[in-house]
Amino acid sequence: MENFELVGYPQRYEVVLKRLKQLIEEKFKEGDKLPSELELARFFGVSRATLREALRILEEEGYVVRKHGVGTFVSSRPILQSGMEELQSITKLMEKQGYKPHTKDIVVTKTYPNAKEAHMLRIPSTEEIIKIERVRLAESIPVVYCVDRLPAKLFSSEFKFIGESLFDYLNDKLGIYIAYAISDIIPMLAEKNNVYKKLDLEKNDVVLLLDQVHFDQNDIPILYSSNYFSPKKFRFYIVRKRV
Repeated sequence: MENFELVGYPQRYEVVLKRLKQLIEEKFKEGDKLPSELELARFFGVSRATLREALRILEEEGYVVRKHGVGTFVSSRPILQSGMEELQSITKLMEKQGYKPHTKDIVVTKTYPNAKEAHMLRIPSTEEIIKIERVRLAESIPVVYCVDRLPAKLFSSEFKFIGESLFDYLNDKLGIYIAYAISDIIPMLAEKNNVYKKLDLEKNDVVLLLDQVHFDQNDIPILYSSNYFSPKKFRFYIVRKRV
């Protein structure tokens, strides 16, 4: 393991954090055990307290897993990431990050909404909706299970969803532009609704549910979606600014 040069940099945990990420990405793979804290502290020329702070942040960000009395291991890293403040289709997100989007297990039904669906879409329970269930893949890796509902009145004829992006379909076929969304962020076990089977997870794995209503520029609810993301494969972050 060749030493990193810290000349010209203050020996602070921010610098060590950056160098540790570089080291992990270049020298280690998922599941590998990192050198001991003492070795890493000597390697970077910092105190163990500084090194521990950098490791703590790395663990919070999901880069490593620390096992008491055993050591620090490189964790599996998400293949996709997105800012929580950004609203874009999953299709576009995959393409921007170099993955070809695919869809499998798509089921489209015309049905009546339950109480929550009717409330979210602001329609009576006697008004039909189109419900779309599907698993989205980055290349061949399932990353999100999507359940989307739209008022059936939006479609003058039989609904035929073609393509990968529902946002693009609404815009190109119906002239409907999704301007913003209001989202609830709910952690839950993957065993609920058999999400673990759809995303190739374990029952006790945790998934992140984005339960959200999408509105057009006239503040009309167009789409109610429940998207189940695996934190193992998809990382969300948020940029927070002082006000």
